[in-house]
Amino acid sequence: MKEALDRQLARLRTRLAKTPLPGFFSWWGTELLACLPPRWRKLLSGNNEALLVELGETELVVSHEQNNVAVEFGRIARDLPAESQAAELRRLQARIENPGLRMIYCLPESRALTRSLTLPAAAEDNLRQVLGFEMDRQTPFKADQVYYDSRVIARDAVSRNLRVELVVLPRSLLDPQLAAVAGGAIEFDAVDVRGDANSGVRRGINLLPAERRAKRRDLRLPLNLGLAALAVILLVFNMSESLSNRQAAVETMQAEVDKAAVAAREVLELKKNLQDSIGGANFLAEKKHNGPLVVAMLNDLTGRLNDDTYLERLSVENKQVQIQGQSKEAAGLISVLGASPFLANPKLEGQIQPDPRTGKDRFTISAEQKGVPIDAPVATFTNTARKAPAESGAKEETKGKEAAGNGAP
Repeated sequence: MKEALDRQLARLRTRLAKTPLPGFFSWWGTELLACLPPRWRKLLSGNNEALLVELGETELVVSHEQNNVAVEFGRIARDLPAESQAAELRRLQARIENPGLRMIYCLPESRALTRSLTLPAAAEDNLRQVLGFEMDRQTPFKADQVYYDSRVIARDAVSRNLRVELVVLPRSLLDPQLAAVAGGAIEFDAVDVRGDANSGVRRGINLLPAERRAKRRDLRLPLNLGLAALAVILLVFNMSESLSNRQAAVETMQAEVDKAAVAAREVLELKKNLQDSIGGANFLAEKKHNGPLVVAMLNDLTGRLNDDTYLERLSVENKQVQIQGQSKEAAGLISVLGASPFLANPKLEGQIQPDPRTGKDRFTISAEQKGVPIDAPVATFTNTARKAPAESGAKEETKGKEAAGNGAP
C-alpha cells in the first residue's frame, strides 16, 4: 500500500516538475520570505539548513550548510567512543535552533560513479525502476550491489527525451563508513556527494535507501493540509457571505423597486385623475363655448313666436330639438323657425291636429341645434302681434287730432 502511494506521489511530483509552477512557487516563496523578519525567515526556510558530516583520516568534519553555503562547524575525533561521538554530534546539532535540521553524510565525488543518460520522457514516471533495469548496462554493478539516485538535468520537448544524471555508490563502500560514524548510532537523513570538503556544493541527491533514513515527522504535510482546509473553509465562508450580502442587496433593491412601483402607480393614478378632471373641465368649457345656451334659444323663440302661439314642451337632446305646442298658424312656423340662428332644418312631425277646446292647431316640430358660440350676437325680436294694437291706436289718435284741427273755425 505504501509503495503504491509512493509511486503515485512520485508520478504527481514528476508531472508537476514538467510545469512552470515549481519555478513560479520558488520565486514567489523567496519574495514572500524576503518580506518577513530574519528569525521567521530562518524558521520557515529550515529545510535549507543542514549539518554535513564527512569522514576524515582522524576526525569527523561537521559543516553547517545554509542556503547552499557550507561552513565548518566543528570536528570530532574518531578515536572517541561511539557514545561520545554521538553525544558531540547531538551537541553540535542542538546549537542550531532549528527543529527541522537535517543530518547529511557526504562523500567526495571521486568515490562515486556518475553517468549521464538519455531516456525517453515516458520513463520519468518510473525513473528509479527504469534505472534499476539499466544498472548492469550502464555500470559494472547490479542494482542490488549499489546505492543510487538520479536527477533530471534537462527535458527536450521536441524529441521527448530526458537528460538524467545517475550517481552510483557501492554498498561495500558506504556501509562501513556509516557504521564508523558514532558506531552507527546516528541516523542520517541523506547521503550525498560534494566536490571539496571545504567549499564544494552538494549534488542534491540522496543515496540512502528510504528504509535507512532518519524517521522524522514532516510537519509540512499536516500544516499544508490544515492550511488548505482553512483556505477552503474561508473560501466557502467568503462565498456564503458574498451570496448573503448579494441576497440582502437584492432584497433591498427589490423593496425599493416595489416602493417606486407603488409611487409610480400613485403618480399614474393622480395623472389620470388630473387628465380626467382637465378633460371634464375642458369638455364643459368647450360645450359652453361652442354650444348655445338654452336660455338664449328660448329668448330667440320667444321673440320669433307671436302671441297666438305657445309652447307646451321643448326638449333638447343630442343636438335634436323638439317643440310641441299650439298655434293658429302652425304651418307658418316652419319659415319662422328656419330663420333662427339656433335651429336648422325645422320640419313638422306627424300631422297638424286642431284642438276644439282652444280652437288652435296642435303641432310637433323637430329641428337640429346649431353650434352657435355663446358670445355670438343674438337678435332681439319684438312680437308683431303685440305691437299691432298700439300702432293702430296711435294712428287713430293721430287721425283724430288731424280731424279736430281741420274742423276748427
